[in-house]
Amino acid sequence: MKRLWILLIVVVLLILAFACYWARRTSPVAQVERELARLKELGEPVTFADLVPPVPPQQDGTLFYQHAIAQLENAQKQLPQSVWDSVYEFISRQPKKPFKLSDVQRVLREVEPSLKTLRQALNYPHMRMVDWDAAEENPAAVLFPHLSHFREFARLLCAEGLWRKRQGDIDGAVESIITALKLVRRMDDEPFLISFLAQGAIFVTTVNGLQRVLEDADASPQTYQALIVELKAWDIDRSFVRALQGERVFGITVCRWAQKASLRELQELMNESSGTPQINMSMWLSGKRAFIAKNELVMLRYHEAFVSLARKGAPYDWASLERLEKQWQEEVDRPATSLSLGAVKLSWDDTALAKVFFFIPSSAVQRAATCHASQRLGQVAVALRLYRRENGRYPETLKELVPKYLPSLPIDPFDGKPLRYKRMAEGFKVWSVGMDMKDDGGVWGRPRYTKGDIVWEAVK
Repeated sequence: MKRLWILLIVVVLLILAFACYWARRTSPVAQVERELARLKELGEPVTFADLVPPVPPQQDGTLFYQHAIAQLENAQKQLPQSVWDSVYEFISRQPKKPFKLSDVQRVLREVEPSLKTLRQALNYPHMRMVDWDAAEENPAAVLFPHLSHFREFARLLCAEGLWRKRQGDIDGAVESIITALKLVRRMDDEPFLISFLAQGAIFVTTVNGLQRVLEDADASPQTYQALIVELKAWDIDRSFVRALQGERVFGITVCRWAQKASLRELQELMNESSGTPQINMSMWLSGKRAFIAKNELVMLRYHEAFVSLARKGAPYDWASLERLEKQWQEEVDRPATSLSLGAVKLSWDDTALAKVFFFIPSSAVQRAATCHASQRLGQVAVALRLYRRENGRYPETLKELVPKYLPSLPIDPFDGKPLRYKRMAEGFKVWSVGMDMKDDGGVWGRPRYTKGDIVWEAVK
């Protein structure tokens, strides 16, 4: 009988040990640890140090960028806003109000030192405008105040290019555009979604400026060759994937920071993001570690799916993106169960933290596709000019550009079909169907880039 009791106790202890082991293994905290280990084995960055390693001083142009920004800010103080507005109207295809060319000239003269310093900065392959070491301890340190200045530099370079065109210097005008394109590529050193979106906006602005320069003018063959090299140089898909990897690292860092915060601080953070004061019972009853780990797992899972989709490149799998977005809305971004008890509102939202720090940015995929369209249209336009220089006319179809002027026929990043092309009596028109996936015959819609086609048109 005694042996039977001993055996029974041993069995119970084994069951309890296995239960503890299984609970530990299947706990959200353990799952997060295994997932991070798996990512590291795959070579995926899981810290900012992995994502943005230090660079040798001789390759770092940060000080030049900072000096260029300081010079720009000083120039902005020297002239009234009304004078600066003339620059924006000057580079706009459809100015909203009259402007003075004398004001444009004043601005370009005032910013000449900052643009000169910017060109010096672009000779360096890297920059570190964000304090990534501080970001490891405090994710709030990831700030990008310089992005607005970079966008201003691109506008000024486009204005400089159009001004050079007015002076008859077409090669010089294209050089200004090439400088802005180089700035776009340097922004790869900041792999973050907000930076990628700004990068894309600057790229589209720059290509629009290039189209304005070349729509009725011709550059030299050497300039065209340099331009087509720079147009191809930006690896959009690589930048997009790295930006998403940066967002994943940010989410991991936030969760690491959240483990150090108190439950009250986390509750205040979620209330601030939702705009509704409430007490999330899921967080309080589950325990902070388990609650944060569960949310981190959710974010890691969706990051994995989103990065995989981006890695396939353009044309993107729009159907899969739509399914992913719908799944996110149903599983995570859903109304929380709540109960009002007088002035206190109780809720149960076990994915509240994931809602704050992650979303399915379908607009980012559309931005990436728009950048691809602008890039490919620019390459085709330059190839068409080179073709005409040698043949005295534009080709009947884009197939005639392959393989001498283009290695292959460019594909529309939105629908996967060849870019559309029409030879005009004077000039040409080449276009992508754009976000609405409808071929409108090479006609822009309103608003641009969301309706109608994305078009490159030349009248010469």
